Amino acid sequence: MKDLIIVGAGGFGREVLAWARESAGEWLVKGFLDDNPRALDGFGGDLPPILGAVAVYRPRPRDVFVCAMGQIESKRRCVGLVRANGGVFTNVIHATAVHSRRARLGMGVILCPYSIVSPDVELGDFVTVNLHSTVSHDSVVGRWSQLHCHVDITGGVTLGEGVLVGSHASVLPRLKVGAGAVVGAGSIVVRDVAPGVTVFGVPARPYVVKPRPHA
Repeated sequence: MKDLIIVGAGGFGREVLAWARESAGEWLVKGFLDDNPRALDGFGGDLPPILGAVAVYRPRPRDVFVCAMGQIESKRRCVGLVRANGGVFTNVIHATAVHSRRARLGMGVILCPYSIVSPDVELGDFVTVNLHSTVSHDSVVGRWSQLHCHVDITGGVTLGEGVLVGSHASVLPRLKVGAGAVVGAGSIVVRDVAPGVTVFGVPARPYVVKPRPHA
């Protein structure tokens, strides 16, 4: 039996705690790592403790880790700190998540309730597929990418590294979304998205913040 430690004690960390307790993983949840020692104040209940700051904690032989952070850069930083100290990451797959035996899952993947990962899909390391989201056949999701709730990644799509897809967004078949791009909530992507670009709308177009007029 392993001891699971959740990196990040914020809102998503508390969600991942619930999903981990309802998964098939052979572990007990030992606690959280968070740089804010008061992150769980006021929530009460059966929450496990914060074991320490991310960079300070030294893994024990039975420890395995999962990173529950919604901000991609924060996730990269904290995963790097844990791995530098010898920590090993595992996947958390909720009991209601469906993933094909033909899908290839990287390390540190989180599949939330009612998510679906179809045959011949590849999920890179530290990908999160949130509630009710679907990754269809022959798609590739690059490492660090975050799919929020009710996302529809259709067949043959390629998402680069560190892509964020907002809730209720869809990416149409065989399109490519470049590394570091952001797809806004509710958007429908109908053409390729260049790396680092934020798109929004139906159909999704590059989102440009217009400067405010001078008074």
